[in-house]
Amino acid sequence: MISYIRILIKKYIMDTTQVVIIEDDPMVAQINKQYISQVSGLKLVGIFANGLLAINFIQKYKVDLVLLDVYMPELNGLDLLKKMRHLGLATAVIMVTAANDPRQVDELLRLGVIDYLVKPFSEARFKEALAKYFARKQALNTQEALSQQTIDKLMGQANFAWVQSSEPMPSTPKGLQPATLKLVLKTLALNPRVYLGCEEIAEKVGLSKVTVRRYLNHLAGAEAVETTIDYDTGGRPSVKFRLK
Repeated sequence: MISYIRILIKKYIMDTTQVVIIEDDPMVAQINKQYISQVSGLKLVGIFANGLLAINFIQKYKVDLVLLDVYMPELNGLDLLKKMRHLGLATAVIMVTAANDPRQVDELLRLGVIDYLVKPFSEARFKEALAKYFARKQALNTQEALSQQTIDKLMGQANFAWVQSSEPMPSTPKGLQPATLKLVLKTLALNPRVYLGCEEIAEKVGLSKVTVRRYLNHLAGAEAVETTIDYDTGGRPSVKFRLK
């Protein structure tokens, strides 16, 4: 992953990316700082444990990328991001937080965050978020018109642009209802990068576990979701799903 990021930087991004960490947990802030130091082309220009101090800095100085927590004193991450957008600051933002409430996640995604990392996260996942940032910067720095495929990738909706529309899913298999399939997918979309089990999804959508499993198995077969095995169930291992 590191080599991939370096290739993108060398080929497409000549200027240094100025990064700010906004995190009130000193240990997490240091982990973020360590990860950033391992990637050429990134320059850490500030660490803030207070959202109010951070917004003052971002207004005054050039900042390209913000690593943002939600739960902070004075000004929380959600309100800080709202203020940034209200001020016309298009600074790229990657959420690094323990906040995973569906409504809050949805609101942050609507405010244009590039990625959303739920604590605790792995170094590989952190580097994946950075790679996404560089890929986006590369695409948007081009002088050429962007194709629909490129735009879909930037939007993270290559496979499910229709999820938020009123259109049914194309080629829905016999025995599966498009509206139900869309409901399952919306539930997964509101929990980005989080693996959910059949029981969790069934509870959220108000359907039986057996019904939900049929739809999830279809999505897995269509390679629309990825799966993992949870062995820490205290009994039989459980399959969990998330959107690719």
